[in-house]
Amino acid sequence: MKKILAALISLIVFAASFSFCELAFAVKTTDVAKTQIGASNTYYEFDASTKTLTFSGSGDIPNMANDETIQPWFSWRSDGSIENVVIEEGITKIGNYVLYQVSCKNISIPSTLNAIGNYAFAYNSLLESVELPFGVRIIGVSAFENCISLKSASLPDTVTNINKSAFKQCYKLESIKIPHSVTSIGNYAFHRCSVLNSVCFEAMSSPVSIGSYAFMACPMLSEVSVPLNAKLNKYTFGYNDTPKLYDGFSMKVFSGSDAMTYAMARSIPYTLLDAIPLELGAENKNEYLEETVNNVHKYSFTPEISQKYNIYSDGEVDLRATLFENETELATGDDISKDNLNFCLSYELEAGKEYIINVSSVRSDGEYSVVVYPDEITSFDIGGELSFSADEANNGIFEITDEMAERFILSIDFKGFSDKIYYSNRFFNNRSLSLSDKQAEQPITCGENYSYIAIGEIESAYKVLISHSYIGEYVDMTLDDDGYTLYTCVLCGDSYKADFVPTTAVTVSGKAVLMENPNGSHEHNIPYKYAKFYANDRYYYIDENGSWSLRTFGSLDLIFENENGRDVQVHIDVDGKDVDFGAVAFEGYDFNGDTRVNAKDFAIFLKQKEQTYGADYWKFAGKFL
Repeated sequence: MKKILAALISLIVFAASFSFCELAFAVKTTDVAKTQIGASNTYYEFDASTKTLTFSGSGDIPNMANDETIQPWFSWRSDGSIENVVIEEGITKIGNYVLYQVSCKNISIPSTLNAIGNYAFAYNSLLESVELPFGVRIIGVSAFENCISLKSASLPDTVTNINKSAFKQCYKLESIKIPHSVTSIGNYAFHRCSVLNSVCFEAMSSPVSIGSYAFMACPMLSEVSVPLNAKLNKYTFGYNDTPKLYDGFSMKVFSGSDAMTYAMARSIPYTLLDAIPLELGAENKNEYLEETVNNVHKYSFTPEISQKYNIYSDGEVDLRATLFENETELATGDDISKDNLNFCLSYELEAGKEYIINVSSVRSDGEYSVVVYPDEITSFDIGGELSFSADEANNGIFEITDEMAERFILSIDFKGFSDKIYYSNRFFNNRSLSLSDKQAEQPITCGENYSYIAIGEIESAYKVLISHSYIGEYVDMTLDDDGYTLYTCVLCGDSYKADFVPTTAVTVSGKAVLMENPNGSHEHNIPYKYAKFYANDRYYYIDENGSWSLRTFGSLDLIFENENGRDVQVHIDVDGKDVDFGAVAFEGYDFNGDTRVNAKDFAIFLKQKEQTYGADYWKFAGKFL
């Protein structure tokens, strides 16, 4: 009995395993047409032949959950169906859980992205690298957690928050550079990154808060240099999960810093950093307090290329600075202008040499930052455009403000370096960064235009798109045309007609024929085209076939002016319907206009008219002699 029961259990287990395998490895083989995601302006579609999941549209991809009723690709996200993910331009956020457990190497991320939601990429077992675009500010909770193949992650200088567990258990992540823009690194952010051996803070004076356990259980991280103004929490650096301090772990800290206190309290070996190292383009934020206003802040810079550099400050603190090579004073800098109390040191520096910059306050406290750039700007491009409606123009001029351009991204090429910044009207790299308005000489009109931003003497263009603004004017119906509204653009004069109102005029038509007897008869109905007529103060003409027509709103009198005989008057009654008046007969034989038909007219006919009228034309004239 026991053998039979065991065999039965084995059979059940085998069947269950087989069913599970069928489910787990069932590959999605059908396309999914473009489908709206919730009520958003974003869409997804799937191409089974290329195994590509594509997101398109504009704005944020809505938050989802680890639930088959909410995440559309839940049942085939990890079975090999999806090899490529394309997130198109226009998407601004990848919501919570959107790509949770979607395992693929190839993920295309748009330049328009500015936020990554909680668990957005988590548990992707195949993703090896990620490069986030300039503009991303938020990396959500567990955004890349358990991406076990992730070897490299490049973060832009716009990230401010690396949230809790963002890169937790990324077992193959070897190094991470923390941008100068980061102000917060959450708890467990890099927990159990077991081969992480380098944590580099781009700005070594950053006021960054580093959460508890942020770099816990990172056994390969033997040393870390911590920014002057960083705030550390429980077991931030140096501990395993026990928690126990790793043997051989050490820190580089600044005297009096929170990091120094952290090291001393835990008996962690440390060395003191003397100067705050500057990297190109990195904002090194710092602060003067009332009690430290007399202190000198020391910075260092070692250029890779020999050229002229600008080392300057930004903020509301009245500062001065001195540049040294060894102990030799090279230059001093004080106020940039009467309106800008920051300093700027502009100097030719040699590659490989370390330069020291001593910064002091002029009896002023507050926050400031120190930045260094190569002096030579070769060019720059602008990412962004503005849109207006034509009616926003004031006397043909569009007001373009700094606030409108503050999300523009400037990609700047220097000699030997490139960087990206957001536009703002300020002092930048020893130059004025500002909007350059050329509307006086280059008027902006409807359609695609260009305006400019200037960094000193260098300018670059961005698009300004103007849409038409129409005002309508009703044009009343006429005898010949329907009524309509004429819409005309207030800026460029472009116009179109719409809202037509059918004219109430009716058509009156008839036939002009040659009179064959004095009694007015016209048995043969020979077309007569030798008269014109007028009505309602307008002239009309009879066509080659003798037909005539006109339009009218009501009854009218017609006067036919006969070229070869007496004029004819006709009254026509109109009751709102088209009128076929029929034939109007004309005497056509008095060529010389003397009110009688005689031999003189016959002579004129033979000499001038016969070829035009035809030889038989005169055959009825005898009845009028």
